Amino acid sequence: MTGRRRRVAINGDGWIAVAVALAGGFFAWHLASAHQEGGYFRPTTFPLAFAVALVVLALALLGWSLARPAVPAPAQDAPPDPDRAGAGSRVAATIVATVLYVVALPWLGYLVSSAAYFGALSLLFGNRRPVSIVVAMILVPAALFLFFEKYMIVLLPSARLFG
Repeated sequence: MTGRRRRVAINGDGWIAVAVALAGGFFAWHLASAHQEGGYFRPTTFPLAFAVALVVLALALLGWSLARPAVPAPAQDAPPDPDRAGAGSRVAATIVATVLYVVALPWLGYLVSSAAYFGALSLLFGNRRPVSIVVAMILVPAALFLFFEKYMIVLLPSARLFG
């Protein structure tokens, strides 16, 4: 039984997963230890569920990053990987789109701002099918609007520009 043991090393994704799991665990612990009065749903219910989900997803990312085999470094004369080309500019564009979304919310309202934001993100991350972009621009904001306005009773911004 002389098998070769695979050396397990944490890569960049793994370190991010560890940091997110620790932060999410801290927030979940803090929210769970808060003594809130109220019924079944408390002000901390949704943030606590979100923190727990974040920890679970971070641990899944950590497991995935530890389980996948190491990818050898590309040769010096190898063509650039198309998946990694422009990643920095996509991140910067996402940050700019998010800032514009936050600025547009009070003026255009939740539904119009969110539809534009989801459409921009779809294009930024490579979706080039117009039908699926339009469907996402309509269904995602509408579903979130119904969830927050009708079930969580959270008022979302209305359009100041049109009213």
